Amino acid sequence: MKYNKFILFTAIACALVVGQALPVEAQNYNLTLSGASPGGLWSRIGGGIDAAIAKAYPGSTVTYQTSSGGLANIPLVATGKVPMGMASDGEISAAITGKEPYKAPVKNVNVLFRAYTAQARFQLTHMILNKTFADKHGVKTFADIVAKKLPIKVAINRKGNMDGTVGAALLSELGASPEKIESWGGQVVNAASKEMVSLMLDRRIDMYVLGISYNHPRIRETAKGITPVLLPIPEAAAKNVVSQLGGEVCHVKPGEYKWTKNGTASICAGVVILVNPDMDEKTAYDVTKAMYEQIETFKEKSHRLIKKTATPQSLSTKGPVPFHPGAVKYLKEKGLM
Repeated sequence: MKYNKFILFTAIACALVVGQALPVEAQNYNLTLSGASPGGLWSRIGGGIDAAIAKAYPGSTVTYQTSSGGLANIPLVATGKVPMGMASDGEISAAITGKEPYKAPVKNVNVLFRAYTAQARFQLTHMILNKTFADKHGVKTFADIVAKKLPIKVAINRKGNMDGTVGAALLSELGASPEKIESWGGQVVNAASKEMVSLMLDRRIDMYVLGISYNHPRIRETAKGITPVLLPIPEAAAKNVVSQLGGEVCHVKPGEYKWTKNGTASICAGVVILVNPDMDEKTAYDVTKAMYEQIETFKEKSHRLIKKTATPQSLSTKGPVPFHPGAVKYLKEKGLM
């Protein structure tokens, strides 16, 4: 009897020793994040996310996948073709309400965490007019253009890009739909941001309406090539566009740009990381936890603008759709929800 007890005790002790000696397999994740074009703000944010998750779970990778932007990413996430996708608040609002370019509402998406808030002003709508045109026609505000029915040539972003939709909506809100501008002898062209600046510097357009970060290199390039005028956007007009398309009203303070004394209300959008509600709750929890606990790595390896704005509070700022249950679990544990 004593012999049997000795064998049993020895077996248990050996099992405990062996159990302690064997390393616990570390959790790692291999995920794809659908963003936008390579080399821009979103791709740099993708690099920061990859670094944060790899730091939290060694061996993990987040592969950044280029796409045409948030409008394309939302259905990719909703149908499970990619595990994570980036999209702006306005793009998500269009998706869940079934507005163009969507033919029906898209509901199957949740927020995992926020990359940046609207008030960070990374996507700030600028109405920039060439001072030569302003002086020639006595233009102080956009209302002068409408009242005089001036033959102005305006660029807004490409069709199918949410920024182009915001630009067209703002022009219409101010009484200058593309049809009206053309009836005055003017023109509205669709162009990417780089092309807009080129057209402006070549004097082939008089104004552009562009959603881009405050003091972006495109804005600085414009100010070096011409004398620009920042046209004020009326607060009421900004609020109406936001109510239609999502985002938030934001502001440029008077004198904040060295080349103009003007301040203005504007339209800004933040960006979130979307996942499918079917994502495993543990995965969602772990990725969310990694972003908060490795926020300094995220800031260090991401875009310079993120270094100035990312906080636990900004990451937990709600979006147009609910947080994933796994994210909710972590946020509640940390008192962030």
